[in-house]
Amino acid sequence: MSNEIELKFEIDQSSIESISHFFDSLAILERTNYQLENIYYDTPDSYLKSHRISIRVRSKQIEQQAKQYEMTLKSAGLAVAGLHQRLEYNVDLTNEQIDLNLFPRLALPEDVDITWLTKQLIAQFTTHFTRRVWLVSVNQSEIEIALDMGSIAVTKNKQIPIQEIELELKSGNQNDLIELALQVTRFKSHLFSQSKASRGYQLLKGSKINKIDNLDIDIENLKSTLAKLLQFWQTNEEYALIHNDLNFYQNTLFEVKTSLAKIIAALTNKESSNLLISSYQIWSQQCNHIEQVKMFAFSESNNKLKLLLMRVMLTNELNANNY
Repeated sequence: MSNEIELKFEIDQSSIESISHFFDSLAILERTNYQLENIYYDTPDSYLKSHRISIRVRSKQIEQQAKQYEMTLKSAGLAVAGLHQRLEYNVDLTNEQIDLNLFPRLALPEDVDITWLTKQLIAQFTTHFTRRVWLVSVNQSEIEIALDMGSIAVTKNKQIPIQEIELELKSGNQNDLIELALQVTRFKSHLFSQSKASRGYQLLKGSKINKIDNLDIDIENLKSTLAKLLQFWQTNEEYALIHNDLNFYQNTLFEVKTSLAKIIAALTNKESSNLLISSYQIWSQQCNHIEQVKMFAFSESNNKLKLLLMRVMLTNELNANNY
């Protein structure tokens, strides 16, 4: 079992070559490319999804080597903006056959009959993509960078593209993960909260991401408030991108702007406050001149402000009297 901590970005096609060159310039410990095929399973009545669990079988092929098989169980965990924290269990397989008994019993719901569940599982959707991987050293941390290019498919005629970057903390501290992500914001990209599994289920069911109508903040509990604000901001931004709804997006950002002014005023760490104030002012000014949803959502100022807020939340640089 591992506690997976990663940041996910959707990357614009125009930035793929330049961001690859950037990754090549880092302190690389290891580099590799391979093909991944994943089959996601669930019961006909979506038992796993209802318990916030995903199970997949992955085949991995490096050049002409024999395929390697792995079975993975992930919990939904916590996803705030593009930061994902969740429990993950991985076991090696000799072929594509599922064997739930290989997982620790505590990984599955306590009352489930494993034999029954295994018989009920059927393939729901697949993902096929090329993964380019850089394992890099950032200060005292090791971070794995994965550039994924491919597709999520239910059928041949029902699929959506994968075009994303994942930054996963392998060892070290979360601040170094944020520092690397801040450098990624120079390229046309967008912090992304949806996993491949969640997008696969949306494609399967023909559903869309839901918007959040209200932002309830409690200035007496800044850590909780900041998490809620980032979730509101990210979810509604992704909704606006899907529907290309500029008016809705502008209203969302107005609420974010108003709440952020109160949050930043309550911070006690002077260095963090100065950095946030500067980024907030640039972002706030640009909010007044939005012409396209995607242009602003993929902008450096938009992603940078979110990441600075995440760093404040993760490192507890909040008013000690307020949480």
